[in-house]
This record gives sequence, structure tokens and C-alpha cells, in this order.
Amino acid sequence: MNTQIFPLRSRKAQLGVTVIELMVALLLGLLLTGGAIQLFVSNRATYGFNEGFARLQENGRFALDTVSYHARLAGYFGCLPNIQMNNNLSGSTTFPFDFALGLRGHEASGTNPTQTYTAPAVDPANSSTAGNWSPALPGALLGGVIPSSDVLVVYHASPASHALVSPYNDSAQVFVDATSADYVEGELGIVSDCQKASIFQITSVSTGGPPITVTHSNASYVPGNAQPVWPGTQQYGPGAELLRPETWVYYVGERAGGGPPVLYQRRLQLDPATDTVSLIAEELVEGVETMQVRYGIDAAGDGTIDSYATANAVDAANNWGRVATVRVSFLVRSPEEYGTEVDNDTYVVDETIYNPVDDRRIRQVFTTTIAIRNRLP
Repeated sequence: MNTQIFPLRSRKAQLGVTVIELMVALLLGLLLTGGAIQLFVSNRATYGFNEGFARLQENGRFALDTVSYHARLAGYFGCLPNIQMNNNLSGSTTFPFDFALGLRGHEASGTNPTQTYTAPAVDPANSSTAGNWSPALPGALLGGVIPSSDVLVVYHASPASHALVSPYNDSAQVFVDATSADYVEGELGIVSDCQKASIFQITSVSTGGPPITVTHSNASYVPGNAQPVWPGTQQYGPGAELLRPETWVYYVGERAGGGPPVLYQRRLQLDPATDTVSLIAEELVEGVETMQVRYGIDAAGDGTIDSYATANAVDAANNWGRVATVRVSFLVRSPEEYGTEVDNDTYVVDETIYNPVDDRRIRQVFTTTIAIRNRLP
């Protein structure tokens, strides 16, 4: 048997490391780990900033695009502007159904141009005081809007339409080149021929088609037809069409149950169980802290904007019919806080100076000016 004998010096070299060597190794390990952690923290902050900024940009553009689409159509009811409007609905001058206006607005108190508004909280609560807006906020919106937000209301007909067919209409019904799947009992309709328009609630739709017969009796619907039988002044012929009247309301409100402020829209919807048409709220964009709106007035009717005014000034001068453009501004914030830098800036939101609560979110102002197509020369 062969036995290999190692020299004593070789065996001593395998006994371990010294305390000094161990401390140096630990120090190098800590330095490397600290560098890796610092790199991770830096990358995480950069990622959070980029993600928050991307969300902010996306939300701002979506808010502008959505409001712009409907504001362009303000006052459109099938053809030319300023046509004779026959609103046959019950409560035809109430807030959801006052289609003759085309558009209207409500200015939040303390947010006029050059005024400074300081946010009371990161997530402010809605107000139930109508006087916090001028003109006063309609009852249907009370408790749904934060005090710093203007309110924009747009009335128009849907772009989609169906032509009337002979004999077009009589005092109780209209005859439409459509199928029974195109219209639903209880929803609103509007007949227009470029000279006049008649708004009503559909109380029955014949089966099959085309064509179909659409009636407007005084059955128990909401809002219902105050004038179910149309006089001769509401007689239609070739070129007339059937559309749907629409109401769109935009404002910033607190999310139900609390949370960040949200840009809301309300639109007319039918509850088929009760045949009731009412304004239903829908969330559009989170993180919108305020909405400011001003209105371009074409005083001379020559297609030139003479001045911009707030909703209370337009209403006081009864100038809603002369509004030709709408300028909308949003202050949008990132969904989450990031990093360590506190935002203590103020922001100019269409000449209103808005001072948000200081936190670590990023913010940006989005503004657009919308031409109302039906009021262009």
C-alpha cells in the first residue's frame, strides 16, 4: 500500500483565512451589494417616473379627445344651425332635455382667470352646495362634482340617422327606413329636415322592417311626451331623417367610496325596466385634479372670436347661442407618488392658478380649443 505524505507547509496552507482577510472580503461584498442596491433603487425610481409620466400623458390625451369629439357637435340637430326646435318632451326646459341651448356651462367659484385656487385635500370631496358654481349647479349634479371643477354640458343629435319614407309622418307617428333592431321603445328620437326639428320619446316600434313605424303617444314614460299629437307645423317630407338627441356632461368628481379625483361624463341612457331616460355617470379618466372651461364668443356672427368668457359671464349676457369655440384645460397627475422630490409648484390652468397639495406626484396641464362645427361660417 502506497501512502502519500504531504509536506507540513502544504497542510498549514489549507487551515483557513485570517480575520483581516475575512474583514476585507466582507467589506468588498458590502461595497458591491450597496452599489447593486443603489442601482436598483435608481432604476426603480426612473421606472416609476417613466410609468407615471406615460400614464399621465395617456390620460390627458384621452380626456381631451373625448371632450373634443362631443363639443364639436354642440348644437347639431341634423343640418343647419339655429333651426326651429320643437321639443315635445315633458320638462323640455329642464337640465337633461334643454336641447335648444346647444351647450351650457357652470363656473366653479374661486377659479376665474387670474384667481388662485388652493386644493383643500389630495382627494377633495364633492360639493352639495349649488351656489359653489355660477350659474348654480343643477340638482341632478349636486354631490357629484368637486368644488374646483367647471362643468361643461353639450347637447347634440347622434351622427347616425335613418331617412324618413313616404308618407314620412302624421300627427302620431313617423315612418322610417330602418328595422325594429335600430330603435328601442322608450328612447328619445328627433326628426329633422334642416329647417325644423321635433324631439320626442318613442313609445312603440313596429316589428320587422324596413320600413318601420315609430309612434309618440302620451304613454307613461319618463320624461314622456307633453305633446303626443303634432300639429301641422311639424309635418315632414322628403329629406327628413330620424336621429337620437344626446346630452353629455363633463366634470371632475370624487370616485364613489373615495379615492383620486376622476373626470366623469354623464349621458342619457334608457332604463328599459321603467322606460325612464336619465343621465348616468361614467368614469373616464382618473387623476384629473381640475377642469377649467372658457367659451369663445363670436359677437358679430362673422366667424371671428371676439373674446373668451367664463360660463357665468356667458350666462349673464345670454350669449350661449354666440359661443363658437370652447377652450378646455385639465390638470392631470400621475396615479402614484414616486421618488423623494416634493412637487410644491402651482399650475396655470387656462389662466386659473391652481395650487395642489404638495406631494411626490408629477403633474401636467393639457389644453385644447375646440371649434363648434355647426356654428362655423
